[in-house]
Amino acid sequence: MRKCLIGCLALVTLSLSFSGTVIAQGVQELRFGVYAYRPEAIIQERYQPLTDYLSGRIGVPVKLEVLDHERMRSALVSNQLDFFLTNPSQFLIIRSERSLSGVLATLVRREGEVATASLGGVIFTTAGQDDITSLADVQDRTIASPGRHFLGGFQAQALELREAGVDVFRDNRIKLVRSHDRVIRSVLRGDAEIGFVRTGILEELAEDDPSLLDRIKILNRQNLVGFPYVVSTRLYPEWPVVALPHVDSNIVRRVASALFAIEEDYPAALSAGIAGFAPPADYQPVEYLARELRVEPYDQIPSLTWPELVRQYWGWLAAIAILVLLLTGSMFWLGRKRRQLAAEQQRLRRLILSWPQPMLMLRDGTYVDSNRAALELLGFAVPQSILGKDIAAFSPRMQPDGEVSRQKMQKLLSRVRRNEVVQVEWAFRRSDGSQIWVDMTLAPVHEKGDIQPYVLCSWYDVTDRKEAEQRLRLAASVFDHAREAIFITDLHGSVIDVNDAYVEITGRTRTSTIGGLPPLPLEEGAGVFSSARRNGFWSGEFVSKRHNGERFNMALTISGVRNEQGAISHFMGIFSDITQLKAHEKELRTMAHYDALTHLPNRVLFADRMSQFMAQARRQGDSLAVVYIDLDQFKPVNDAFGHKAGDELLIEVAARMRAELREEDTLARIGGDEFAALVVNIEEPAVLTSLLARLLRAVSVPVLVAGHRVQVSASIGYALYPQAQELDGDQLLRQADQAMYEAKKQGRNRYCGFDAGS
Repeated sequence: MRKCLIGCLALVTLSLSFSGTVIAQGVQELRFGVYAYRPEAIIQERYQPLTDYLSGRIGVPVKLEVLDHERMRSALVSNQLDFFLTNPSQFLIIRSERSLSGVLATLVRREGEVATASLGGVIFTTAGQDDITSLADVQDRTIASPGRHFLGGFQAQALELREAGVDVFRDNRIKLVRSHDRVIRSVLRGDAEIGFVRTGILEELAEDDPSLLDRIKILNRQNLVGFPYVVSTRLYPEWPVVALPHVDSNIVRRVASALFAIEEDYPAALSAGIAGFAPPADYQPVEYLARELRVEPYDQIPSLTWPELVRQYWGWLAAIAILVLLLTGSMFWLGRKRRQLAAEQQRLRRLILSWPQPMLMLRDGTYVDSNRAALELLGFAVPQSILGKDIAAFSPRMQPDGEVSRQKMQKLLSRVRRNEVVQVEWAFRRSDGSQIWVDMTLAPVHEKGDIQPYVLCSWYDVTDRKEAEQRLRLAASVFDHAREAIFITDLHGSVIDVNDAYVEITGRTRTSTIGGLPPLPLEEGAGVFSSARRNGFWSGEFVSKRHNGERFNMALTISGVRNEQGAISHFMGIFSDITQLKAHEKELRTMAHYDALTHLPNRVLFADRMSQFMAQARRQGDSLAVVYIDLDQFKPVNDAFGHKAGDELLIEVAARMRAELREEDTLARIGGDEFAALVVNIEEPAVLTSLLARLLRAVSVPVLVAGHRVQVSASIGYALYPQAQELDGDQLLRQADQAMYEAKKQGRNRYCGFDAGS
């Protein structure tokens, strides 16, 4: 019995092998392209077992080609593929560019125990984005997407957002990062606020990083029964497997049979994370999406010829022709009525146009006519600029008395309709934006048979008077409320008036000040007014005294006030107390140029002095050394005893090094435990080496900090100037820094000079 069974199996195997050989006759290799929606290495690893499985089932070697969007299209154009598996959107594009034999099968993915032949899109942000909770919040945000041709990575989300009122093509900045993995990294790093990925990607990555789903937030989450992935959009059919037309039909049937035969526990299915393949799905929803979004292959509007236009829309064209005829007739009728109205208004126009004062005529509150004087006052060139508009259209929204211009004018016109003559001051805004004041008179003009009278409106420009009044009020207000002290003197310098700030700053009463001299610098007080008479003003800073003898810094400006003849008749002085400002400036200069801990010059002051010393060395032919000092074993002291102990150590070491340097030399702290020194006027190398040796000894002496005796050393590098080639300060400091590192390499607690050949 066993021998019989073995013989049957051998016969079946031989039969299958012979069948495969017949089908594969003349075919050396099949190329199976898979779209790389994730890194190519991952896709290669997942789908290689599938092509191995197909090779074994159909008896022809099947080679896997993992391709991105452009390479896939290029391979198809040059007939380098026989079968391909890609996303539905790219399938539509390929189908529009070349003829295909149709979809063989639709991919069925598996998540745990649940299988699905559908996919969707996921819209997500980081969990900490509290201001992004709904689709409406996506507007104006930066979006990361693998590419616009991705169905689940862009198009599904774009359609869902468009129906929610957000057009991502118009309202958002889209970053195309080429893969789903990069989308997730971009959002988590903060390079983008919103991410688009297809369903299943988050669950795949969460297997390696379980905390991923806790760090993101899903927008518009859908609760779909039987669908195993988080999803934010409606669902679409999964990826299709497509055969190219040049493939033999026997091979196509063989491949389709092999695909449908895949079970969930096959190695090919387990590796790819799928449950097998199903009969071709309906890809009509994908076409609808592409048409709605106007993306490839429906991104071009088809051309429409005139015969087609007439044939399709003849009813609309006929209706438009009828409307044009009606509109033309209406225009002729309106033209006749307009001529009649112009004749009726001619009498009023002659009356208004001949008047030199600005005059206008109103009807129902709007201008119907005006003379040239009114146009010039408002800054317009032609009457059409104002006709048909009401007075409020040329007025600020609020009149200076606080009443709304339109409401106030309605009240005035109501009085005119009761046959009152109204006179009022009114503020207008000219065409250039400037404001003018007029005395406005509104009077009724009755025509026989009119229910509502015309209103004659006349203006008198009072802008100069109102501005003069405002300047006087403003000057008085500024004088009384200014925080700076202000005084006014006669031509000889005697004070005739002061403001409250003057009394407050000087401590002198107004009574004692009037008739006296203002506060002036003692050494040049007599020449201040002479300079002001000659130049028109005098300005300066000096130290003065208050009434109680307290000294304070003052910034004073004295300006001449001229009369109508242009001669100086008075002087006005303004001064302020700048004592605190001067103190603050001094403090800022100290903070800007000195280290707060050691009180040594900082990097900024060091760089300035280095530039000065280098220039001096070039002029006088002297030698200059830039020394870079780095403390050894400082970090262990800082870590063991705390930052306060480290600060004490830095202060003590800085003081010792400063004591070893000469008065004309400079020591600076340039950061952390790093110092730099400028040694000038080096007559011979022994002077410098002796100084560096003293610095090493001074640093290495033990220091008592935080109750502990600690000892550090220093690594010192130096560079000399001038050199054969001209250098700037930064280059010279970098040379000293390199020499310091060489000292560290040689064992620390030593000094090294910069060697240009090393």
